[in-house]
Amino acid sequence: MKILHLCDSLNPAGLGGYESYLHYLAEQLSRRGHESIVVAQMSREDMPDCINRNHYSVRFLPGNLLEIRKWKFYALPDEEREQAASSMFRDDDLELNIHALREQLLEIIQEFKPDIIHAHSTYVVFNRVLMSLRNEGVLNHIPILVTIHGRPKTLILPSGKRTTDYDEFCDALPFDLILGVSENVTDVLRSTLSDYKKTSTVRTLYLGIDLSVFEPQPETMKTWDVAFMGRLEMMKAVDLFPEMLSLLKQDFPTLKFLLTGEGSLRENLLCQFESSGVSDIVEYRGVVEAEKIPELINRSHIFIYPSREEPFGLSILEAMACAVPVVTTNVYGPSEILTHNFDGLMVAPDDVKELVDSIRLLLQNSDLRTLLGKNARKTVEDRFDIRKHSNDLVDIYTMLVHTHKE
Repeated sequence: MKILHLCDSLNPAGLGGYESYLHYLAEQLSRRGHESIVVAQMSREDMPDCINRNHYSVRFLPGNLLEIRKWKFYALPDEEREQAASSMFRDDDLELNIHALREQLLEIIQEFKPDIIHAHSTYVVFNRVLMSLRNEGVLNHIPILVTIHGRPKTLILPSGKRTTDYDEFCDALPFDLILGVSENVTDVLRSTLSDYKKTSTVRTLYLGIDLSVFEPQPETMKTWDVAFMGRLEMMKAVDLFPEMLSLLKQDFPTLKFLLTGEGSLRENLLCQFESSGVSDIVEYRGVVEAEKIPELINRSHIFIYPSREEPFGLSILEAMACAVPVVTTNVYGPSEILTHNFDGLMVAPDDVKELVDSIRLLLQNSDLRTLLGKNARKTVEDRFDIRKHSNDLVDIYTMLVHTHKE
């Protein structure tokens, strides 16, 4: 089977949840004899047209360069964005981009001849491109499904229209099936579709991770007491870290904290570490290569992920699979993964004291760390193995392909 994975965008830094997911999924599909390509808009001017990887290739489409301009815009400080918007974008940018991408995607479809198109969080752009092609009968023979990886977020389109990604998603639905990455995401999708009086088949399919990549490394020496690996954004609650570390340093003056990732809060966060007197205990690694992540997790005693908004939590699963105890929040996706005090600890979002108390408890109790880590590994083995996820997904692909032929 030939699968075309389609994304509105990939992070130009190469970092993100579904970028990692697609990488390991394509490998699993390849082992089953299926061929994958990933297609996305260019997000940097220096991106090549194609990157060939071991088990798949990634194709980048320029469109009208709207995606490149978007990432440049978000790289600006907040105070400069409003003034820059008028010179960087046109009111009809979205329509022009969709028109350009329609021709570029059609060329790839005619060349690759996919048996199925699997879109990923195509909220604004490629859902409209696919709708245009389907309305013209070009895709009548190809089933299309979409996985929604996120919860609703506010958007401002180039025209100035204020909306949400879910609202824009509901405006163009060329999909035979919609998958949510958690029950929470599925419930919100169904509610939003109902508000728009749209009828679509929506179901939950939890993501999975590669347990042969993310696994305990007992021989690895611990370097850091606490680690966070993810995007440096408000959604991830990284703004809490300076206060968190200040409180922890009082009890653990030699504490070591690993921070990786990139995002709009990076500079401000590093400055706050300095002003809070905790920069000496922080090791910031920036964006790290995917193959180094399992080792870095294993070199940490505790993994934290105190997100305010987390639709699922692949990073949480990666730490759990390495038998490293996790402290995360008790909302949305994480609440569907963890059981408090069994395979991890859960705290209320934005509660720094509860977060610090949970970390302190684990730092002081190695037996509890070991027990939670062992149970966490078993949870991932039972529920979130990418091999099972891939089998379930191939069953869905097969069902859609056969249904489409009838």
